[in-house]
Amino acid sequence: MFIVSLQNRGSTRRRTEPVNTDDQDKPYVCDICGKRYKNRPGLSYHYTHTHLADEEGEEDSERHTLPFQRKSNHKPKKAADGSVIANGYCDFCLGGSKKTGCPEDLISCADCGRSGHPSCLQFTVNMTAAVRTYRWQCIECKSCSLCGTSENDDQLLFCDDCDRGYHMYCLSPPMSEPPEGSWSCHLCLRQLKEKASAYITLT
Repeated sequence: MFIVSLQNRGSTRRRTEPVNTDDQDKPYVCDICGKRYKNRPGLSYHYTHTHLADEEGEEDSERHTLPFQRKSNHKPKKAADGSVIANGYCDFCLGGSKKTGCPEDLISCADCGRSGHPSCLQFTVNMTAAVRTYRWQCIECKSCSLCGTSENDDQLLFCDDCDRGYHMYCLSPPMSEPPEGSWSCHLCLRQLKEKASAYITLT
């Protein structure tokens, strides 16, 4: 869950930027190009990888894209066993595992190797623990945990407790609209019971 605020994380998130008439959904604005983001880490990533890179003389026609959009020539480094090697820095703050002086282990995408501090990703304690139990995917690599595809990413919901993605139409029963407030998947509802985010926001 890279680009949404801690509240209302269950809503869908898109990789492509739609025309958005409601600026309140994306209150963080780049003062250089005007691009809007839902949270500060998304804006920070955009600024660092778009405008700072431009100042350093890097030229890339794909540079003016959303955070975590992979460059066409980006290939994750692979270990001898074929697994992806995680990068050793946070893609948001560009710090290592000790950015605040206290160790904070990086969470890394199983598909591309990009990493982030749980605090930069705005992960809760539950979510941080949960993503270490499965092959976590960043927002750009995210696929539906039920059907396994990443198509129709505007229909993907992200669990507020484990950050797994689910197409609204793959759920049982299917959803036609994203839920208001927090949303927890069936796995987290079963495991966390009344401590699941979906229940906490209702009380």
